[in-house]
Amino acid sequence: MIIDFHTHYYPEALTERALAEVSSIEGFQAYTDGTRAGLETSMQQAGIDISLALPLAWKAENVDGINRWAALHNNHPIYLLGTVHPDVPDPDKVIRKIAEYGLKGIKLHPEFQQFTFDEPRVEKIIRACIKYDIFILTHAGCDINFPPPPKSNPKQLAELHKRFPDLKLVIAHLGSWGLWDEVDKYLIGLPVYLDLAFVVGYIPNDKLEEMIKRHGTNRIIFGTDSPWRNQTEYVDFIKNLPLDETDKENIFWRNAAELLGLPR
Repeated sequence: MIIDFHTHYYPEALTERALAEVSSIEGFQAYTDGTRAGLETSMQQAGIDISLALPLAWKAENVDGINRWAALHNNHPIYLLGTVHPDVPDPDKVIRKIAEYGLKGIKLHPEFQQFTFDEPRVEKIIRACIKYDIFILTHAGCDINFPPPPKSNPKQLAELHKRFPDLKLVIAHLGSWGLWDEVDKYLIGLPVYLDLAFVVGYIPNDKLEEMIKRHGTNRIIFGTDSPWRNQTEYVDFIKNLPLDETDKENIFWRNAAELLGLPR
């Protein structure tokens, strides 16, 4: 069993624009056509059984429509998260509706949504997620679409966990993309989940292996960032790590299945 916990696909009306915006960055490419069908084809080629797609609301007024769309398309083999924006007037109402839809978590992105985790408006979202048992998956660290410094970093996220230890927190890109030394200092070993999306090839393999082992494979989640990374290459990378089969199963599916409430 393999679950890719960090993927993206887009409504067909938006696919061409979404791919063009990111693919315009020099040296960057998409590995699918950005559609659900394209993601399913990639999954089949990579031997991935389930993917989790992460829609994101760039504006507060888009939240309800995106969440309805996510609920409609939340079915095997691709499940979806909900989303919320820090500017929504009633985060509790939004998160409650997400839970009623059967979506297990939400995606946040400090850069695209223009916030930091120490803001009061974000605290309202966090408290609602704890209340309704909804996990948060957040982008963390640098993003190629935005100039530095990033709006999130390992120290800030470690402080967030300290303030809200009951929050189920999944931090993308191994805790903060490009800030590996700070991840090492502030996040490795904390009871938070780190996904591997967009990490392979951007950090030395021996460093990545060492960080995975020290954090513990019960808190590492397989993710690729498809269509922006090749799912097959990421599957092969994890398969070839010098880890025992239990550790690889933790990374490939056990941790993800627990968060998604899937049968083990």
